[in-house]
Amino acid sequence: MNANLNFCQIVTFYLIVICVVLFYSGEKEQPETVERFYTVNDVKKIVEEKIKEIKESFSEEKNENEKKSDNFEDLKTDENETLPKRKVILIFTFMRSGSTFLGELFNNHEDAFYIFEPLHPFYKFGFSKTYLNERLKILKNNLNCDFEEQYDITIPWKSFKNDEMGLEETTDKRGDFVFRSKHRRLCAPPFCARDFSNNLHSCNDECGLVDLSLAKRVCQPLISVAKTIRFVEIELLQQMAEENNFDLKLIFLARDPRGILESRVKIYQKNENAPFFANEKNVKSVDEVCAKTRGILENIENSEWLKKRTLIVRYEDLAMEPQIKSAEILKFAGLEVNSKIF
Repeated sequence: MNANLNFCQIVTFYLIVICVVLFYSGEKEQPETVERFYTVNDVKKIVEEKIKEIKESFSEEKNENEKKSDNFEDLKTDENETLPKRKVILIFTFMRSGSTFLGELFNNHEDAFYIFEPLHPFYKFGFSKTYLNERLKILKNNLNCDFEEQYDITIPWKSFKNDEMGLEETTDKRGDFVFRSKHRRLCAPPFCARDFSNNLHSCNDECGLVDLSLAKRVCQPLISVAKTIRFVEIELLQQMAEENNFDLKLIFLARDPRGILESRVKIYQKNENAPFFANEKNVKSVDEVCAKTRGILENIENSEWLKKRTLIVRYEDLAMEPQIKSAEILKFAGLEVNSKIF
């Protein structure tokens, strides 16, 4: 629009100048030394030449602007390629390996948004690859602060455990959130009228449904940390990280399988003082843990991408030297040690 306007103004200016010249040349008596008068054809030719010059000038300017525009598009592409990646952390291990203890490092950290077992609805499938894509989707969404599909904690545990409900019925879109009381941030303002972060048993009763849009806004500036068990397909995480622009770090918590077995037996044992006893089912499950652990270590060893991003933590080391190991873990995660941790 502006270019067309300037073009018209310039042409008009030249026409006015030529008309003025013709006017004065007609009014004044021409001296004998003047060899030529401007005729109508002369004026027409001059105007056409000037118009041609102006068009060529505008054409060159247009080409230059297009080049600049192309460069600008390249610049935008470069900017998109260098956008900062979202820092996310996945803690993965097996049941009764001490992951709840480890997770509290991040649950109490002011720069982390901790997510407790977002894949819990799939526990009944064990290590089966059933719903593997759904697991990856929920994991990706949670790490990206999208909390639309969560395990519905209002469902009675008995109904869930006995397979009385399907997977779709156990996911919630109303804001109940997975294990609400396991998340200190979700048990304090602005999610609750009062601070129940140190009284988590009252959190579910006293706090309303989680505002999922608010949870997303609170989560996004922080490092997302998800803790999960029974997820061993770590070879699939590179693609997930690259597709979602994640700076993903992995923490594999390993524990002596004998300790895992004893902890599992005790948790299901009604009498805590009863003699330790492991049935064939429990022993078989620990054999499975050993096999899966070997598979995880082999995957890490065979992948440079996983090697660079995975920290292997032994539960026994963390239990014996909690402050030293916690500091190492937080440093790996890119978080500072603060007073709330110890």
